[in-house]
Amino acid sequence: MCARFTLAVPDFATLIALLESSSGAGRAGSGPARSIAADPEIAARFRPRFNIAPATVHPVLRARDGRRALVAATWGFVGRFARGGAGPSLLANARAESARAKPTFREAFAARRCVVPADGFYEWTGPKGARRPTWFHPAEGGLLRLAGLCQPAKDPDTGEPDRRFTILTTEANADVAPIHDRMPVLLGPGDVDLWLGLGDGADADRAEALLRPAPRGALAARAVSPRVNSVAHDDPALLQELAAEAAAPKAAASKSGGTLPLFDLDGGARPAVPSGRTSRR
Repeated sequence: MCARFTLAVPDFATLIALLESSSGAGRAGSGPARSIAADPEIAARFRPRFNIAPATVHPVLRARDGRRALVAATWGFVGRFARGGAGPSLLANARAESARAKPTFREAFAARRCVVPADGFYEWTGPKGARRPTWFHPAEGGLLRLAGLCQPAKDPDTGEPDRRFTILTTEANADVAPIHDRMPVLLGPGDVDLWLGLGDGADADRAEALLRPAPRGALAARAVSPRVNSVAHDDPALLQELAAEAAAPKAAASKSGGTLPLFDLDGGARPAVPSGRTSRR
């Protein structure tokens, strides 16, 4: 599963440069499909994030008019069924093994694949109330490109049009397996256009073949602050390395607070977690 991740790059220009490094982008002769169009408002409101949770607004890479485009989307597909009138569930993850065929994700797999930029993700060990987070990040530094799907939807609070994304997960590789049996699908830099369906990459069979665990050694692991356990915390100190004996909380974890939107489009901080439950896969 992937229930929290990070994108701690210092500024929007750095993010664009890292994304454009995929498959030769940014070099002379690389072609328009590898350059990135981005909404200036997204750029203006970008900030580093250290604890991104479902229901957060986040930039994702899509194919639009034959080129890469960076657009804002809310993490979590809106579930088809709600229970007890509590509001829609959020599907933060989709299993790579079944996403192409499952009705909830089938159309998105065929026509709305996306790439979710990140530079790390969290997994946990330990009992409820004393969860110990581990941050997995690229062993050689740089960016992770998580395979995702997009869904058009309506904001559950306002009814306004919304764009949603989910992250595909696969079996854990040797780096993650000691902590969890699932991990997000990590795309290689040269796989981005194929996954997005650009150029010669429209073949869904070839795209599905990318959904495999990352090679051994692709990720490094770091025990980090149990403050990660609350989505109310979002600061660089979350990534400070802890000794194993210090990583376990001494008391029950605090209750989660609201998740702040990445792009604070209303000009003020407000909780962005809708009613309902989050589905973990």
